[in-house]
Amino acid sequence: MRFTICSSFLATHRIRIDVDGTLEPMHAHNWRIGAFLTVPENNMGAVSEAEAFLSEWVSRYDGNCLNDVAPFDAINPTAEEVARALADEITDSVPKATVECIEVGEAAGFSAIYWPEAK
Repeated sequence: MRFTICSSFLATHRIRIDVDGTLEPMHAHNWRIGAFLTVPENNMGAVSEAEAFLSEWVSRYDGNCLNDVAPFDAINPTAEEVARALADEITDSVPKATVECIEVGEAAGFSAIYWPEAK
């Protein structure tokens, strides 16, 4: 069974724009998240688990500066890296759900999509 769970959160960030660690000016986005998942047929428990996980995950970042919250205190907080980090965490935390892709939008008309490699 395939399903999508969506959420959003408001957070600021400063992207590191060069190898010297130069940061762009702090700015805010209303981050939009879409997690496209598959679960075994009739496993609504996995769907509920994934929804609860995404709600908790979003609450870590909502109202914060991504640069100040792990893993983005060490990883450049771009939409691409937010998508990759979320995919990895869902995979680790909701073992009965398989991540097909994660879409993260940070501005109107822009989103990044991360497709994990099949294992």
